[in-house]
Amino acid sequence: MRTLYILASALIICSTTFAQHEYLDHPVDILNYDVSIELEDSTDEIRVYELITFKLDAPCDSFFIDLFSQNDSTGMHLFPEILIDFENTKFRHENDRIWIHAKSEWEVGSVHEIKLFFTGVPETGLIIGKNKFGNRTFFGDNWPNRAHHWFACIDHPSDKATIKYTVVAPVHYQCIATGKFLGRKLVNDGTKMKYDFVTSIDLPTKVMVIGVADFFWDLYKPDPGFDVSAWVYPENKEEGLSDMKVSLEVLDYFIEILGAYPFEKLANVQSTTQFGGMENAGNIFYDENAVTGEGTMEALIAHEVAHQWFGNSASEEDWPHLWLSEGFATYLTDLYFEQKYGREVMNERLIGERIRVLNFAKNYDHPVVDTEYEELMHLLNPNSYQKGAWFLHMLREEVGDSSFFAGIRTYYKAYQYDNANTEDFRKIMEKVSESNLERFFLQWLYTPGHPILEIASDIKGKNAEIAIQQMQEDHTFEFDLEIEVIFNNRETELISIPVDSNKETFQFESRGRIKGYRIDPNVKLLFEEVEY
Repeated sequence: MRTLYILASALIICSTTFAQHEYLDHPVDILNYDVSIELEDSTDEIRVYELITFKLDAPCDSFFIDLFSQNDSTGMHLFPEILIDFENTKFRHENDRIWIHAKSEWEVGSVHEIKLFFTGVPETGLIIGKNKFGNRTFFGDNWPNRAHHWFACIDHPSDKATIKYTVVAPVHYQCIATGKFLGRKLVNDGTKMKYDFVTSIDLPTKVMVIGVADFFWDLYKPDPGFDVSAWVYPENKEEGLSDMKVSLEVLDYFIEILGAYPFEKLANVQSTTQFGGMENAGNIFYDENAVTGEGTMEALIAHEVAHQWFGNSASEEDWPHLWLSEGFATYLTDLYFEQKYGREVMNERLIGERIRVLNFAKNYDHPVVDTEYEELMHLLNPNSYQKGAWFLHMLREEVGDSSFFAGIRTYYKAYQYDNANTEDFRKIMEKVSESNLERFFLQWLYTPGHPILEIASDIKGKNAEIAIQQMQEDHTFEFDLEIEVIFNNRETELISIPVDSNKETFQFESRGRIKGYRIDPNVKLLFEEVEY
């Protein structure tokens, strides 16, 4: 291993041209970030010393590291002149990237280090401000690719790495961060406290964070494997500790159906950022206003805890496959409610999620696996969340509970601490269920829209005729439609109709006089019904 000390150069380097998926084709693999950050009360400017360890994966002339450039009032300014330049390495920092010249003698597979020092005011990514009680706070808020606003990194989920945070902050704060807590000590003549955290697990940058504030914290359950704690603002500590305790129940359920919890700890943290909840690995940040003491955080907590398995440990390879994170977390929350409160409560959640998908589709004609999004934030939509969850719900019906849960566990085990895409998931589900799911995945994940059904019936005593026409354009869906037949004596009969063409008519004779019928009574299909 060699250390690369960077000195500024005005020379413009001819860099390797990357394809559209430049991160997937990136010639270096980051192994570890060692980030030392100093925070102040008198200014929003941060000071960062960073050591990046990387492996060369492919020959290249140069490669990039993401770091937000300096503008009028925000951004990072490199100070390489204080470092020793014994290798005379050339680089340039512009357009939010550090381009670094690769040495001709570097061999593929060799490991190297980059040492950086920079200061600046983060435009975003590290949110510095005041909480609702008027107290100063510092919170990492990296999703989707905003980590590079406050430390240098490959800011994409495909390049996972370990990280060590050293945080130096005024002594009156407490600090929580990604990784195992190594310790703290007074520095700067006792005016500041230094905290150290480290991970042994590869993570995407989107979930590597720190949180610095005036916290009250409590340990729910000391555990030989990992601790579960709550970090809340002292002004509402009773409410926060009460609301967040349900995380113990949530954890027990997910461990039972998915396997061992994947990280060093689970800290539930009240925070002041832009999201309602953010699944940062091992330390989940919840919006400060979600804490009420009224027990209303259960669904939010379940969603973010589910991400510890799907999103943080088994991560999407690229942004179009975000549903592997958000859809999984949404459906796992539904499953948690099913086992705790019953199927009817879960069905109520699914109906609400279906309504959100149908309404969203009216203005956004894109598939779940969306390669044509305009901005990453636009992917935080009902396709990624609720339609992804509905896909998993229908997949469960398609292959059966046994194959579904076995497939989910097999997929997680195969890609734990790694990256996967939708096709990786399909192949595992096909193998476990011993079925061909190519068309099923194609129509529900890679095709925009959903079945829009016009349903007409002609009922004469015990005889009925039901005509089903698909009204959506461009694509005909294949699915089984359940219909509950209601008789005059209030008894019911459930029939299942296979639909595989644009317009079909079904005739049947029942055991009694028919009063009416109900479509999809058990909430199994993502569809929209329009009036005949």
